[in-house]
Amino acid sequence: MSILERLEQEPYGLLPTHSEAREMSIEEVTQKVREKLLEDYPDLIIEARMSRSKRSEVITLISNVIISSELYVPKLTRQDLAERIAQEICGLGPLDELLDDESITEIMVNGPDEVFVEKHGVLVPTSVKFQNDRHLLDIINRIVQSAGRRVDVSMPYVDARLPDGSRVNAIIPPLALNGPVLTIRRFPQRYTEISQLVEGGTLQPDVASFLKNCVQAKLDIVVSGGSGSGKTTTLNVLANAVPRNQRIIVIEDSAEIRIPDHHVVYLEARPKNMEGRGEVSIRDLLRNALRMRPDRLVIGECRGKETFDLISAMNTGHEGCLSTVHANSAADCLERMVGMALMAEEGVPVDILRSWIAIGVDVVVHMEKTQSGHRVVSGVALVGSQPGQGLTNYPVFDPEYGLTLEFPPWFVEKVGESRCNFLVEGVGP
Repeated sequence: MSILERLEQEPYGLLPTHSEAREMSIEEVTQKVREKLLEDYPDLIIEARMSRSKRSEVITLISNVIISSELYVPKLTRQDLAERIAQEICGLGPLDELLDDESITEIMVNGPDEVFVEKHGVLVPTSVKFQNDRHLLDIINRIVQSAGRRVDVSMPYVDARLPDGSRVNAIIPPLALNGPVLTIRRFPQRYTEISQLVEGGTLQPDVASFLKNCVQAKLDIVVSGGSGSGKTTTLNVLANAVPRNQRIIVIEDSAEIRIPDHHVVYLEARPKNMEGRGEVSIRDLLRNALRMRPDRLVIGECRGKETFDLISAMNTGHEGCLSTVHANSAADCLERMVGMALMAEEGVPVDILRSWIAIGVDVVVHMEKTQSGHRVVSGVALVGSQPGQGLTNYPVFDPEYGLTLEFPPWFVEKVGESRCNFLVEGVGP
């Protein structure tokens, strides 16, 4: 190793050339370097914030500034100091090391001094900390501004996403009492094939074949489950089972779904601007999508008034719709859809809404997250209207009894005998 390389790797405190230099905190050094780089290389900094491939160039520039300005932080090598400063200027500060770990699927920041992560489905604490509330707020603002969103006292919570598609939620004081709170849900491996869910233990092989047939038969499917149960991943996989000759319109609050090698149009809702104007809701996008000649509609999540429009679309010839709903069970999912549709205040009686759901929704796929952290399909139910009972669901799969391939007469009458025969093709041993 050359003398220069040795000097690069040694702590500053061991370098005689810095023996008289004033010790500085990393915050002071970061501020001085930030001012210098933003003055001389503003475009490169912006590029490095969007692309990590540019980060090495910034680290080299930071090293040069450290040397020329004789900046010095105890117990840190020049390389370590340059990388730490690059994280603060171009990256997401202390979060960078967590985002580099592909085994982490969720990052939960509960104020500047408490950071948890989810690894392999289990929550674990980390040693990561932020300097203070302001430091954490700076990181949050960097995330949401890059996504065209904002968070401040007038709008103290926000949903956004990172360039890699990770979902971000932030809520700040005065609503968050223990300081700014940041939650990042990551998708380190974006599943697109049903076989991948089978390999991961989420789906049993026969259930996978059945659901694939349901998609190709253009049945309307709702994926239900709790938060973090794998609804979006399962929805993404089912959407990828749509035949490639069909036009898909994807509508989301924060874009996550990816359907490669298909005819797809992606639409994303937009929040209000600083003046409280310009909001475009999922309901607005759904109504517009109906004029875009869709073969399939994929709604990332129904959680409000847009449920009414989705139910209406299902009942007016738009077959093969896909969406997700937060619910505790398949039966609960249907009742939640009734309640959310009522939020639209369209004046449609509850009994009529239930009959529309019975006609429109064909299948509910329920997801659960086990105690070990695995996401599994814990139930599949057929939806319809049973004589004398109205809106009902008929379980065709649960882990204890397996998959049932005999359908009730009311479901056969609803979707047709030929489609029912197609649903069981290739299913089972």
